[in-house]
Amino acid sequence: MLNSLSMQDLSAQSHALSSGVCTSLELTHTLLKRIHARNPVLNAYLHIDDEGALRDAAKSDARRNHGKLLGPLDGLSLAVKDNIDVLGMPTTAGMATRRARMATRDSFVVRQLRQEGMLVIGKLNMHEAALGATNDNPHFGRCENPLRAGFTPGGSSGGSASAVAAGLCALALGTDTMGSVRIPAAYCGVVGFKASFGKVSTQGSVACCRALDHIGTLTRSQRDLALVMPAFSTYDSDCPDARQVPAFEALQHPRFVAASDIESLGVTIEVACAYRKALKDLRQRGDEVCEISLADYPFGRARRAGLILAEADLLIEHQSDWARHPELFSPDLARFMRHGEQQTGSTLAQALQVFALAKEETARWFEHGDVMLLPTAPQCAFSFDTPAPVNQADLTAIANMAGLPAMSTPFAAARGQLPCGLQSIAPVGCENTLLSLNLDGVCTA
Repeated sequence: MLNSLSMQDLSAQSHALSSGVCTSLELTHTLLKRIHARNPVLNAYLHIDDEGALRDAAKSDARRNHGKLLGPLDGLSLAVKDNIDVLGMPTTAGMATRRARMATRDSFVVRQLRQEGMLVIGKLNMHEAALGATNDNPHFGRCENPLRAGFTPGGSSGGSASAVAAGLCALALGTDTMGSVRIPAAYCGVVGFKASFGKVSTQGSVACCRALDHIGTLTRSQRDLALVMPAFSTYDSDCPDARQVPAFEALQHPRFVAASDIESLGVTIEVACAYRKALKDLRQRGDEVCEISLADYPFGRARRAGLILAEADLLIEHQSDWARHPELFSPDLARFMRHGEQQTGSTLAQALQVFALAKEETARWFEHGDVMLLPTAPQCAFSFDTPAPVNQADLTAIANMAGLPAMSTPFAAARGQLPCGLQSIAPVGCENTLLSLNLDGVCTA
């Protein structure tokens, strides 16, 4: 029973604790046993803190026994991408240069979740420096997609998605610069969410591109987001990139916007068919769906502009290590670093202009409805033996550039097929609308 509970979502685990089905200590023991059994194959975890997790689980049980619970998350566990600080654990950012970097305090979001009684079970694999979408890490080993051996879980938060999909945690934190939470969620068949830019503090994370970086969540269901977001999105006055984003009420019957020309945006036949079916299902149940052409927006140019800005920020973030130990950077990352060194001021200025273009384009979307629906990634997960598609982040980067909240939920996949993701994007401050979307019959969640 406990082993099957580890494959259920955070909400079900919370109910199991509150109803006395199990204790936090029992649930944590089961998760750790499952992690140690499956992680040698998946390589989702880079660091596992058995002792700390069990200690904090026992503390939670003591609070419950004395009627001093901290909330519905008390006694539940989370795992954290290895570019987000957790006190006493390494923060490698998937880089050889940072193997010995130990966090001296919790990041803001981890601290907030701990205050709700959550316990951190370990740190998760990721693409080197968070700049890539395969999680084939040259220093810590590739992370496997639990749905198909030899296939990518996506990146850069590949370990986060793999762990959630495999039942090795019900909540994982990841970072999303141009889709690095949502793409792995789509590839692994879980839910990936990022809020409006600045709503969730990035304090205590290793930057990839400060103008685009978000800390996001990966869960087994959409309903779990309502449990996590109140603590997760607390305003951090000490974070220079934090914003006091308005929290608008959820729309009960949002109008959907969709791409009339999705086939022209570089998606595979499988993704296009799943997308078309989802739009048909929404209409059949009575939802309003307005299709507009997206052919005039340069999705690929936006993704390349984001990459240019990330290269510049990586030079700042890793300046000392790059100067002293360039040999510890993989050939791919070294190439990005050298390309960043060659950028001119005008090139960076042109890249920044793409942000304005993204805001103009998304404003046009919301003239036609309340929530934009797009595929999350143009393809499903692919083999590590296959060259990574250059367009993986084409459909996700625009939400980062415009600072919009976005969520990936998995399409219902036929037996034997890999899942793909439906991405929902809303205006700034409309997180509640995304969290309340009813996609039953359209997506699994």
